[in-house]
Amino acid sequence: MPKLRQNIVTGDWVVISPERSKRPEDYITEASPKHGIPDDCPFCVSKNNAYRFSIKEAETDNIYVIPNKYPAFSKEDALVLEGNEFYNDTKSVGGHEVIILKDHEQDIYDDGQAIVSELIGVYKHRLNFYEQDPAVQYSMIIHNHGPEAAASIDHPHSQLFASPIVPSYVEKEILGSKKYFEENQRCVFCDINKTEKGSNRRIIYENSSFLVYTFFAARFPFEYWIVPKAHLARFEKIDARLQEDLADAMHAAMGKLNKALNYPPFNYWIHTLSQRAAEGDEHYHWHLEVAPRVSKFGGYEMGSGMVIDVVSPEVAANFLKNA
Repeated sequence: MPKLRQNIVTGDWVVISPERSKRPEDYITEASPKHGIPDDCPFCVSKNNAYRFSIKEAETDNIYVIPNKYPAFSKEDALVLEGNEFYNDTKSVGGHEVIILKDHEQDIYDDGQAIVSELIGVYKHRLNFYEQDPAVQYSMIIHNHGPEAAASIDHPHSQLFASPIVPSYVEKEILGSKKYFEENQRCVFCDINKTEKGSNRRIIYENSSFLVYTFFAARFPFEYWIVPKAHLARFEKIDARLQEDLADAMHAAMGKLNKALNYPPFNYWIHTLSQRAAEGDEHYHWHLEVAPRVSKFGGYEMGSGMVIDVVSPEVAANFLKNA
């Protein structure tokens, strides 16, 4: 039977309806053929196209960073506002960067934990950089893998969006976690961790610093979260030990996903406390969400804002854990 489940942080409802779907094995993707490195890849260092715009203070042995050629948020302030007393708008100032692995054929998940840790270090560096920009209210790291996940360029890369507003969904998390704290005097994410650890129905991986579990009110089949065990509001403030443990958790969990579903397309993003937040350290808890793209939204999802997830998080967890 279908079930309605509520996201305890945001209050959003989802429908868990596994009867509408097939077995978990039916989501195993077909291996993409290897086409080699295209001659016109803009991100390959040897081509010296994008690489010539590398931000040198952000560059590491295996990673470089560039401003996005077509930014969603720009440092240019000469923008025309089109709102009025009825419609509200604001200038889309901030920053938009691309974080690129130098090696086109390097796989950050199959090639070891070290490259994942290096990537996390670059994420921290760029988030801390934009924390100094008074125009930026929020910065988000995202990673798209595969054309189904909106990766328009095959070369492995992540992106950073630094915006003058807090995105609506993140704002709902922040407000929801504040409400929970005011009512219970506890962090809702810490309580989620405690509940998941107690039931052990959805945990797919664990190390000394992180829990990895499919989310109770998942919006996507096989969606899982990576959440620090210790309470910490801001991702960009993690220390070296947490960085290594996060790299281990990301590498291990993605290995399970790849083994279970044969390298599916996916997105991930990091939710951290907003940069200008005057409060939130007590009630907010940063985390990383991973969304495999093995299903599509239909008219109901788009029209209602309520998602139908056709794979039970418990079934998904068991399938991933045993991969």
